[in-house]
Amino acid sequence: MVGGDPMQATLRRMSSGVELQPMQSSAFVRPYSIMYQLDGRKRRWDAVESHPSVACVLLHKGLDSLIMVRQFRPAVYAAAMRAAEAAGEPTPPMSVGFTYELCAGIVDKRGLPLTKIMQEEINEECGFHVEEADLEKITSVITALGISGPRMTLFLAEVDDSQALPTRGGLGLAGEAIEVLALPLASIPAFLADEGLAKSASVMFAVMWLQQRLAARQARRVGQPARADADVGRDQAAQATG
Repeated sequence: MVGGDPMQATLRRMSSGVELQPMQSSAFVRPYSIMYQLDGRKRRWDAVESHPSVACVLLHKGLDSLIMVRQFRPAVYAAAMRAAEAAGEPTPPMSVGFTYELCAGIVDKRGLPLTKIMQEEINEECGFHVEEADLEKITSVITALGISGPRMTLFLAEVDDSQALPTRGGLGLAGEAIEVLALPLASIPAFLADEGLAKSASVMFAVMWLQQRLAARQARRVGQPARADADVGRDQAAQATG
């Protein structure tokens, strides 16, 4: 762990029960219905309006690690609760609702460039100061395709301990309780393969992109073309059986 609130500390701050209620109003999402026609017939699609977002692949050069965050996601826990109930299983522990994520945030501040919003999120959540000019855009992707479809813009940044700030772990007054973790680069394949570590498809994509980026960087240093992990694995298998 790099800092912030450890999961066990957050669990001690939480009550043991979760109650699901119909949504009355929200500053973050708005349900609505989309009416359209297909093959001459009227169709309806129920959706939720939500904010676009930014996220950062944050590489710590000194630790040779990817900086990630872990926090409680009520919607993830509610889905696990419903699945357990449908299967006739006991209510899952609250720890099931904790997810592994990139440093990220919603785009809800009018007029601010995405790099500024990303910079603020890195400061608040992970406790590192990154200049806007040092944020490299990777790409943007569409998230929650079936229900809201907002765009997430992904960035890359590199940090070291000289950029560390006194505090990290999110805004406590806003109800955030974020644990900042360092994932060693050597542990990335095991992290990706472990279904018990709750993570989103965008995290999977970003981490695999980082693998490709680092492989290409290493290949340039030694003057050889970068190869995918699958190619390396086939070579190793051939050597083992040859």
